[in-house]
Amino acid sequence: MKCGWQQAGFSISGKGWQVRALLRQLAKHPLTVKQYVERKQRNHSSPLSP
Repeated sequence: MKCGWQQAGFSISGKGWQVRALLRQLAKHPLTVKQYVERKQRNHSSPLSP
């Protein structure tokens, strides 16, 4: 399974059950997918992020 980050979001490719499993994990997270992507973008744009 592959997860790739682009400037506008991310893409997931893999077998159907793998993609569904990842989406289920994201659904359990308190953030929405949109919020998660926005935070990930902010962290990547900051030169001081780990």
